[in-house]
Amino acid sequence: MEIEALEKSGAMLSYVMPSHQYPLGIVMPIKRRMELLAWASKGERYIIEDDYDSEFRYKGMPIPSLQGVDRKDCVIYIGTFSKSVAPAIRISYMVLPHSLLKRYESYNYYSSTVSRIDQTVMESFIRGGYFERHLNRMRTIYKNKHDVLMNELKDLGDFSISGENAGLHLLLTGAREERELIDLAAKQGVRVYGLSDYYITDTERQHRTVVLGYANMTEEEIKKGAARLKEAWG
Repeated sequence: MEIEALEKSGAMLSYVMPSHQYPLGIVMPIKRRMELLAWASKGERYIIEDDYDSEFRYKGMPIPSLQGVDRKDCVIYIGTFSKSVAPAIRISYMVLPHSLLKRYESYNYYSSTVSRIDQTVMESFIRGGYFERHLNRMRTIYKNKHDVLMNELKDLGDFSISGENAGLHLLLTGAREERELIDLAAKQGVRVYGLSDYYITDTERQHRTVVLGYANMTEEEIKKGAARLKEAWG
């Protein structure tokens, strides 16, 4: 997020994923966060902070959320329990600035589609401290998977790795074209995704980056998958 370009755009709303931007996996540094908060403090501007993958950070100390250091009441904080608990429960949340909360509550015609039972169970899960303990266990599990994948990719060849400090995926950038990397991997029975799938425009640019997810795989499957990628791209 370029603050100078944001200022020139005349926008009054900014949507960011500072904890782990998807799909590039960038963690927004504290200096840029302060610049963004300074931008939002000028007039009636707001930041929507999607705290994507904030629970799973593998390197360095956690950086406070924008909402946590906001002193001007200008951050709308949103997230879901899809990755931290399960996608099937379909529960998300939003923490509004006080000024917007009153306006939100005036929309009394809104009806949540999430089961009240699921909401009550999740509330008890959080209040009882079980959610925090669950996160600690999951963080350990994903950290182990992350470390296995990173170790297996060490001797992959002429590739650079990025976005690996948090979240449940990373990026590999090589010398070959993205399409060739995807096709070669598919022949070995491994599915990888091209970064170009996430671009709105920029279709003429040559891409050489693929996205690797590992959340649903066992450590043994990760090792087998990495071995097949070495065979495909070696």
